[in-house]
Amino acid sequence: MDHREGPGGFAGDQATTRAAAAAPPIGLLFDLPPAAAPRGPRSHLDLAAENHGLVPWCGPTALALATGRSYAEATAMLRASAPEWYPAEGPIVTAYWRDLLATLASAGVAHAPHALPERRPTLLRLVRDGLAAGWYLLRVTDHFLLLRSQGFGFAVLHDNHHTAAPLTARSHGRRKVTHAARLLGGPLVPA
Repeated sequence: MDHREGPGGFAGDQATTRAAAAAPPIGLLFDLPPAAAPRGPRSHLDLAAENHGLVPWCGPTALALATGRSYAEATAMLRASAPEWYPAEGPIVTAYWRDLLATLASAGVAHAPHALPERRPTLLRLVRDGLAAGWYLLRVTDHFLLLRSQGFGFAVLHDNHHTAAPLTARSHGRRKVTHAARLLGGPLVPA
């Protein structure tokens, strides 16, 4: 007879060991309901899957994430906002700031322009100079992205190549910010 004790009593008592392992822990912290999943946009990999495995373009990606719509819906909305500027079929490679804002408005996503200094700052400088916490749609040099400023000089970005990537010099931080709008509504902004 083996008298060494295991987690469920005696090492030879397998039924007791299995019962102890299957029983849920009891205690105040374990009685709490599970935490809700964090709110945030889909990943760039999700959008690539929606685009038949191809890396999506930055304009429709920013719209899809800001509106909570699919990549195809964002492309269709962009085409509808300015049909004379975009091809009737195929990918939208180049998007225009005015059309992104018009599409956000037509999708019911409230936004407000964010004033930039006359001398355009880098994205890192904009964030480190005290960008208020919140979600922003930005155009940096030749690229659209969503930025979630956490305040105190910290931010994460979302685009067609990044999902919640910390802002660094390597992740678009050295690019000049040419346009900025703060998202005031939509699926990313808490009610």
